[in-house]
Amino acid sequence: MATTLEHLSVELFYEIFTYFQFHEVFNIFSNLNSRFTAIIDNTISIMPIYLGLNGMSMEVTHFYYAHLSKPNICDRLISLCVSDTSAIDNGLWLASHVSTFINLRHLSLIDIIRSSFELVLDSMSPINSLIMFSVRFSHDYRAAYTFLGVPEGAYYERIFRLFSSLRVCHLLFSRCMHYTQEFYNEQLYSQEFYPLDSKLVLPLNRAFMPIRTKLLNLQSLVLRDCSPSFLSYLLEYLPQLEQLSYRRSIPWLPLGHPLRHDDNK
Repeated sequence: MATTLEHLSVELFYEIFTYFQFHEVFNIFSNLNSRFTAIIDNTISIMPIYLGLNGMSMEVTHFYYAHLSKPNICDRLISLCVSDTSAIDNGLWLASHVSTFINLRHLSLIDIIRSSFELVLDSMSPINSLIMFSVRFSHDYRAAYTFLGVPEGAYYERIFRLFSSLRVCHLLFSRCMHYTQEFYNEQLYSQEFYPLDSKLVLPLNRAFMPIRTKLLNLQSLVLRDCSPSFLSYLLEYLPQLEQLSYRRSIPWLPLGHPLRHDDNK
């Protein structure tokens, strides 16, 4: 007896789909017949969704905007990666819709601009289902420029409070108090230094923003830059960590700041 597509198991199709992005699977299979329509409808609960990666066209981007906004889709989405590397509106779109992704388990943000990132955090209600959260950048300069003047640990409390069930967290913010390398060199020469963001007020005698919410399930934490004082604080505050990865840096303070060289703070 000849084997046809109808004889293949659903599990085998799911295995095949892992080699494609969701929009490719949707365009190829969704209109074949009622069985494939049902299979594709269920893949949103198992396939990761990548929005904005690898030079994604506006046509494909708008497909995701429309598809992920559907009521029967958004509440079943489990894994989402959103990039602003080449499309600066994706972060804004996420901020407008993230509150509908109530069963999300994995969320990754790439090259997210600061204004969109803060909107995303402001738009979210606590998501207890989220177990992996990542903020990363394609280049160091993008991380540094995006979070110019932001003190160490600035967003940790908000993130921990929103995602109380996190097990894996990658916060690859980069230390930078200056606009560009050229600006940095000029400031070193002139001894005039860019101040901390005035909206983020450091507690008295602290060189970083403290954390109040403990993540008892957090097992793995990855940082891009971490000062010795903040590292000591994290190890004391999160003793249950099984994995910690970081790159040692000097405190995230302007060179003229009085706490810059005080590792005990």
